[in-house]
Amino acid sequence: MPQRDIIVIGGSAGSFDPLRIIISSLPASFPGSVLIVTHMMADFPSLLEEHLSSNSRVPVSQAADQEPIRRGHIYVARPDYHLTVEAGKMRVLRGPRENRHRPAIDPLFRTAARVYGQRVIGIILSGTLEDGSMGLFAVKQRGGIAIVQDPNEAASPEMPRRALGYATPHYVLKARDIVPNLINLVQVDQDEIVMPKKKAPKTNGQKTNGDSRSRNGGRVRSSAKPAQGTNGGAQPSRGAPITDGDNQSNLKAEYFDEGEGNPSVFACPECHGVLWELREGNLLQFRCRVGHTYGSDSLVVELSAASEAALWAALRALEEKAAMQRRISDGMSSHPTSVARLRDQSEADEAHARVLREMIFT
Repeated sequence: MPQRDIIVIGGSAGSFDPLRIIISSLPASFPGSVLIVTHMMADFPSLLEEHLSSNSRVPVSQAADQEPIRRGHIYVARPDYHLTVEAGKMRVLRGPRENRHRPAIDPLFRTAARVYGQRVIGIILSGTLEDGSMGLFAVKQRGGIAIVQDPNEAASPEMPRRALGYATPHYVLKARDIVPNLINLVQVDQDEIVMPKKKAPKTNGQKTNGDSRSRNGGRVRSSAKPAQGTNGGAQPSRGAPITDGDNQSNLKAEYFDEGEGNPSVFACPECHGVLWELREGNLLQFRCRVGHTYGSDSLVVELSAASEAALWAALRALEEKAAMQRRISDGMSSHPTSVARLRDQSEADEAHARVLREMIFT
């Protein structure tokens, strides 16, 4: 049975330091393929590749569309492009934003889980909101291993906490402890992995118990089936392309499926199409026909931003209307009745604008 050799890592605010610790700790002989997505500005070049390369013994490069996935190599996402996985290769595409981001973590984790199943190790680092939680859940559901940075160590603990609550990971570790466990995981068979000896730390009154696999002597026997296309045999050499995998991840399946979920009463904040409710376990997501996807918290943030924008637009319209009515009335001295009516309307609009401005500012 092949080893776990596809490592996907996601992070956001505060993730650079733990990511640097992980990448700099990987040995030159590390046999896995590492794919990284961090939230980044769309309009600025990413320096992540340069910074990680300077401290890495494993080659680091920015992912390119249709590029083969090679063993013993680290790939980082490009700004404003999703990084996803097909059998043996990467796709770098300007798909719909997910959880308000492009690149987003969920598409990478989700497609890796679909294609490589048990071979995947998913790692969530420091960040905000819930991007990555659904993806890590998919990794675990397909028989992969779920790892979350200890929220008590993370600079921004919200993303690890969400992943901890939603996906119930196998490991909750400090950044410095991730690589030793990672090396152990890629060196043993999928159906027999060594789990950490220490119990996972409590977070918000909860602790992770891993999944429902039976434990025996600190080892876990997996009942999950491997992804199609994974074959036994000798471990290929580092730098060799990964050519197998279940190629069921494609653009059509990756986004909207009319048979998936139920229509909600909410509209997509970005394209204003109907949002469909998608539920996986205790995870709730919303996705429109185009493919814009939101976790419940990301949707609240986006709707709040849309509400604020609408309020500012309403304030501007009221103040402009009041100013125009006053200007017209100033030039109509020969029509006192019309002047009085326009000034009354202007004063009413100014009063409404003051109330609206006070509401926005407070």
